[in-house]
Amino acid sequence: MLRKSGWLVGVIVACCGLLGGSVVEAQFAGAEPVSDALKVGYDSITPEQAKEFLSVLAGPQFKGRGTGQAGYTKAAHWIAGKVAEYGLEPRGEGGTYFQMLPMVRLSVDAADSALTGPKNLKIACDGSIGLDRFADQSLVNGKVTFLQLRGENATLPDDLDLRERVVVFVTDEANAGRAPFMIARKGPALTLRVVEKPVASSSQLLRRDGRQRSTSASGTITRAAANELLKAVDGEAAWLETPAEAVIAHHPTDFEVALSLRIREESAAVPNVIAWLEGSDPALKDEYLVIGAHLDHLGERGGNVYYGADDNGSGSTAILSIARAMSLNSQRPKRSVLFIWFAAEEMGLVGSRHYTDAPTLPLDKMICMLNIDMVGRNEEKEGETAAENEQTLHLIGSKQGQTELHDIILAANRHVNFTFEYDEESVFGRSDQASFYNKGVAVAFLFGGFHPDYHQPTDELARIDFDKIASAGRLFYLTAFGVAEHGRIVVTKPETK
Repeated sequence: MLRKSGWLVGVIVACCGLLGGSVVEAQFAGAEPVSDALKVGYDSITPEQAKEFLSVLAGPQFKGRGTGQAGYTKAAHWIAGKVAEYGLEPRGEGGTYFQMLPMVRLSVDAADSALTGPKNLKIACDGSIGLDRFADQSLVNGKVTFLQLRGENATLPDDLDLRERVVVFVTDEANAGRAPFMIARKGPALTLRVVEKPVASSSQLLRRDGRQRSTSASGTITRAAANELLKAVDGEAAWLETPAEAVIAHHPTDFEVALSLRIREESAAVPNVIAWLEGSDPALKDEYLVIGAHLDHLGERGGNVYYGADDNGSGSTAILSIARAMSLNSQRPKRSVLFIWFAAEEMGLVGSRHYTDAPTLPLDKMICMLNIDMVGRNEEKEGETAAENEQTLHLIGSKQGQTELHDIILAANRHVNFTFEYDEESVFGRSDQASFYNKGVAVAFLFGGFHPDYHQPTDELARIDFDKIASAGRLFYLTAFGVAEHGRIVVTKPETK
């Protein structure tokens, strides 16, 4: 850590002077007012504005913003339209707001793919089996297990062995989103949920470089096709009945089946959205800070839509609110601000890594990166209720390799008054600021915390705390002005042995 020097204290005092001033309504009790110079922008970041933005981003038209799916493309264009409306300049490729990530799209040729097994079983994928995750290989096989699952917060037994099995399961709607993830952790070769309607496979995106070979697949199977499979392995009809009461029942067989896939491959690209707000100081405006959030979520999977209202519609909403606020405020930050909505974070920080590997602006002009990911809910875990965390927020990474950025955030927080928690540093590598830190950039990450709807279809608009989104937006709005006043923050990383 860097020791705080006398000149840094002076900068923080100057920032506080810029932030402090006339009284405005504060989100949390005890917050100090901001200055008249920043009041218009600060006041524009409201829960009502957050709800307006998030109702679109987490609404039915974008269908969970899955990378490579139509909903994500629509969301990216909507964001680009909004920042154009606010007068921000494009800083993508070719004079656009988009930086395209080169990827590979894999698609299942359903008519030439089938599940085969005993007693001349052959079920064509066309209309009967739909895959939303599939192996980058032509054959998946294993012995069949049937699984029945029902009950609030149902969990699979620790000793349940599903390794390299073909798992066909039925469940109630409450567990429909959770079950595939729980089963996947048991290492099956193939997981298929029984559904009533015809199904189709989704395409799958992979990074063009560093492609990873998958060894499993998952999706859905129609009840009619599941009954064919059941007869071929001498199963009992009751195994495909959705339980009326809470139960976890599994029925292993010694019959093996194989899923043969014909996979088509084509080039594809998905966009990061990048917009520029020019700084007010002619001598400093070439230097810039980044405010970012990932735009993508899980999209459509297994017949469900994962709307991602909190993850990360909330962060995307917060930084759009900041962009709007800065466009409305007569005083701009001295240094410029680059806003980035990242693609493919859920695939492993792909969008942010692509930006830092191929930046559209020089990295040596970047002074810091502020990231917002999941600030629309109050943390809810064992021993802590959501009501206990209405004012809390995790501040992550702000002291890694330096303390100056952390101090500037604390100064800004005097006008918002979050209670910061520092017990989630273990998730530092799971969001986009990590890509920037790996390039030697000072970073900070706002994170509301985990809750039972994380990565579930129930991460919906109705469960969002819009006050919290607005407060997070206000915090980084003020932080951006403080950082723009301060200038570049040097990171000292610990030596690796």
